[in-house]
Amino acid sequence: AVPRCKPLRHAYEKEIVLYAYFEGLDYVSTECVYAPHAYRGHARNLLKDLEATRPSTVAALGHSGRRLAVATEVATKTLGAC
Repeated sequence: AVPRCKPLRHAYEKEIVLYAYFEGLDYVSTECVYAPHAYRGHARNLLKDLEATRPSTVAALGHSGRRLAVATEVATKTLGAC
């Protein structure tokens, strides 16, 4: 597993793929078998609709998300492999 790199959280997936291509890095993109039924598709469609009306929506959500504090007693799930 590769740890997440926080500086790339501001980059779009297309930019990351182009970076990997020009640097000669191996990039494999496979869709998770659970993706067609995932709730994230609905959230993604909502974000696309909001971004169509106001282009800065995604940046504003990212900014507000960074300002949120998560309490230490909140249980978080560990990431698993698809």
